[in-house]
Amino acid sequence: MSRARGINYNIIFSIIAFIGIIITIVASMNPYERDVHMIRNGAENFSSGWEYKNNRINSYDICNLPLSLDKNAYMDMTVRKLLGSECRDGMYIMYRSKHAENHVYVGKEEIYTYGDMQSSLFPLPGSAWILIPLKDSYEGEYLTIDLHRVEAKYGGIMEEAYIGDRGDMIEMLLVMNAVGIISVFFIAFMSFLLFFLGFVEAKMVHKYNIFFLAEFTAVVFIWSANETHCTQLFLGNMKMVSILTYEAIAFLPMPILSYYRSSRHKKVRDMCNKISLLPIANFLLMNIVHFAGIMDMSEMLILTHITILITCGCIIFAHIRSGIIGRNKNDSVFPELGSVGFIVLAISVFIDIGHYYTSNNIDASQYSRIGLLIFIFLLAVDTMHAALSDELDVRKAEVYKSLAFTDNLTGLGNRQAYEQELEKIDEREDLLEHLVVGILDLNNLKKLNDAKGHAEGDRYILSSSDFVQKYFSKIARVYRIGGDEFAVIFTGHDRDVFFETEANMFDDIMREGRHDINFAYGSAAYNYITDRNSSDTIKHAEAKMYESKRKYRHKAGEV
Repeated sequence: MSRARGINYNIIFSIIAFIGIIITIVASMNPYERDVHMIRNGAENFSSGWEYKNNRINSYDICNLPLSLDKNAYMDMTVRKLLGSECRDGMYIMYRSKHAENHVYVGKEEIYTYGDMQSSLFPLPGSAWILIPLKDSYEGEYLTIDLHRVEAKYGGIMEEAYIGDRGDMIEMLLVMNAVGIISVFFIAFMSFLLFFLGFVEAKMVHKYNIFFLAEFTAVVFIWSANETHCTQLFLGNMKMVSILTYEAIAFLPMPILSYYRSSRHKKVRDMCNKISLLPIANFLLMNIVHFAGIMDMSEMLILTHITILITCGCIIFAHIRSGIIGRNKNDSVFPELGSVGFIVLAISVFIDIGHYYTSNNIDASQYSRIGLLIFIFLLAVDTMHAALSDELDVRKAEVYKSLAFTDNLTGLGNRQAYEQELEKIDEREDLLEHLVVGILDLNNLKKLNDAKGHAEGDRYILSSSDFVQKYFSKIARVYRIGGDEFAVIFTGHDRDVFFETEANMFDDIMREGRHDINFAYGSAAYNYITDRNSSDTIKHAEAKMYESKRKYRHKAGEV
């Protein structure tokens, strides 16, 4: 996990996500929200018997849907209908509204605000399906819909309406909002795949970039699923779905900031560190103001939009400063796919906004969802490519390290590895106090090389190495620290295990009469009274080894 100025934003982001989950769970416990039940078969057309008035018509006039207006004015409208015996618990009215803000009342009670129960990342969709839950108590009351900011140039402002139970509404939405539903399934699949790839990346190179991308994709999935209205129908709790949507949108910048805070470009990392507090402040302010009763989350959405735009703008600006095409010799000659994806996403958003102001019947998030899918896909490919490159670099580094610290002839650790091991031991008292060192020096290696050649001398070294490893490899580390010199390092808790192994080795030599093995040997255990560090212990072991060699020189014999 990366840090910036001593603050671990990833932990803070995780805490905020947990807070959002708790708030959503609490909202789901609202006793006034009732689960709906399947009580009808087949939605019925509900388009006749409506009344409407607008800025120029003071009294209500009878109309049937779709409702069309002249194209000469910008106005507010009110549409209403008397609810009869068809109004039951578990029933919904679903209608399509164009380019308007909707406030829905039963009698004098406002029960729904479009832009509250369905929030949008971008401008309100030009053509949106609105779902109104009904209750038994609504019978005999007027269902009144106030349509604000109506742009009469679009002609039809309120299209067909249907009444039915939850199953009917889900079936209709699956058909009428097919593009949105399909994109949600793709995003869900992408999120699942990214979490799997995140585990692979973490195991390969111990990085978590794909996890952050998977979190971002999961939040996009929550938002896009709620935008289709299907979530509130499945869960049966519109208040919870509304809060979940706002919490998800407010959280949206955080995982993408975590992703880019691990960017290979320093300017991108620095920029993300600078703005990481912005979404945190927005999230906390949104919830505090809402639950303090000062403003609704729908009224605070503008701050979330500004936060998202600032975040995206800063990341794009940092990429432009860094250059989306690698400038270093080791960088790829191709543009970074994640940067390209970000540009595609920005273009798709601008297209949607343009269509919102110029077209008649358009889903204002249609191209943005496609842009999100492309962005997530390209970012995932770019991240996996970087992860594989990192893994290759790690493997190369391991090979080079192995070559640098391994003796070519025997495969044992060399002098450099031996000295590095001793440095680690000197830094840790728990290892030093259990240290036992064995020093082994082959006898007559030079004489053998002169008499029979270096190939025979190498065989002598290898057989001696195999012999020592046979006894010590399971309990200690064996090193070749010179041409004819070996060292054994033991740091286990029971020193008696080392000395028993040592005794068994010499017993086997005597019992088997091994003439191919001939060495001087000495060992010593760390003594906290006489030894200051591992070097003192090694000196004691070397002194015993030299004493063994002097005794050998007084005896006749050849290898």
